[in-house]
Amino acid sequence: MDLINQFIENYKKKIKFYETAGRIAADMLEDSLRSSGIRAMVTSRAKSPGRLKIKVSQRNEKRETPYKNMGEIYADIADLSGVRVSLYFPGDRAKADRVINNLFAVAETKKFPVQSKQPSYNKRFSGYWATHYRASMKEESLEKSKLKYAPVRLEIQVASVLMHAWSEVEHDLVYKPLQGTLSDEELSILDELNGLVLSGEIALERLQAAGNERIQSKNTAFNNQYDLAAYLYNYLSTRYKRFDIEPRMGNVELLLRLMGRLKIANVKELEPILKSTKLVNDKRTITEQLIDQIICGNEKRYHLYRELRAPGEKLAKDQFQAMEYFMKPWISLETVLGRLTLKSNPKARGTFNVNSLKRMKVLSKESLDKVVALRNARNGLVHGIEYPTTAAMIKMGDDVRSILSQLSDAPQNT
Repeated sequence: MDLINQFIENYKKKIKFYETAGRIAADMLEDSLRSSGIRAMVTSRAKSPGRLKIKVSQRNEKRETPYKNMGEIYADIADLSGVRVSLYFPGDRAKADRVINNLFAVAETKKFPVQSKQPSYNKRFSGYWATHYRASMKEESLEKSKLKYAPVRLEIQVASVLMHAWSEVEHDLVYKPLQGTLSDEELSILDELNGLVLSGEIALERLQAAGNERIQSKNTAFNNQYDLAAYLYNYLSTRYKRFDIEPRMGNVELLLRLMGRLKIANVKELEPILKSTKLVNDKRTITEQLIDQIICGNEKRYHLYRELRAPGEKLAKDQFQAMEYFMKPWISLETVLGRLTLKSNPKARGTFNVNSLKRMKVLSKESLDKVVALRNARNGLVHGIEYPTTAAMIKMGDDVRSILSQLSDAPQNT
């Protein structure tokens, strides 16, 4: 048996491994796209042995030195596991790009159209529009039992649903012909279909724009996370140009669920929260910063958010008690500092403003610095970004109580 056939037989034994790697990556990506409010279908596959044999044979013929062993072949083939993202709206390509770059370790990005070979037929349309990524899953995003899939190289293909459908036909007939070379008439028909697909993409972009226009009405309800995400992207991108809004959007689906429980249903009810939110460039996503604005100083809302964010989360008894020891007085401190900020700025609402507190000189510089540090720790804890140790949370609880005791209008014990 020659080397290529040996490789194919070896690959057949491993194909389940590559199928599983692709499925895990696809599930992760689908969740991230959905929670970010990007409409898409995500599928995965392991390369079929038949197609793989053709590809390896063709590559081997073009190499100056033929493959010497199976290791060389595995190293040369980067798409044994594939993930396909079919976007409903072509205008979401940039958003999907940022999600992918945040979620995966991307080694290479290739944008199409790229003319891989000179066609015999003189095409009128531009062909395949897509972005391909060579990537792998980050170890920190995988459960311990799935770490073995981290080294697997993935090919992630992103295009519109229409473009993917056309490319399947074109790719198999033109670039991987199994039944001979196509005639000029067949190529002409494929080109015509490509023109229809490109026209369809323009129609999809117009449809997306029409939907975005619809949800600008103050009384329009957010029916799903996609409506909410579209509104947030439009609202924030015109006001925070210095921020890279898209990759930091976060879990819009979670924000919508919280809003739904609190009866914040439309633009009119959300807009005051948006106007009072001053986005900062820290570890929190944009949705987490908006959530902070909603739950600040309200213990019931904190508990509701934790229930929605991490349903069924079980902490050790001492860890839970330490968290409560810190969070209960912290929520009281938020309320007190919020009232003080409101006195300084009657239009302020939600989270307290450190600059206002500085101007009011209600706390010493040392105490104010401690408040900032405590708030950063609180952000990590509440949003599951970083959990302080039990001892650290107890120390934080003591610090909050000390600060509360310095404020004349705050309770001495919480």
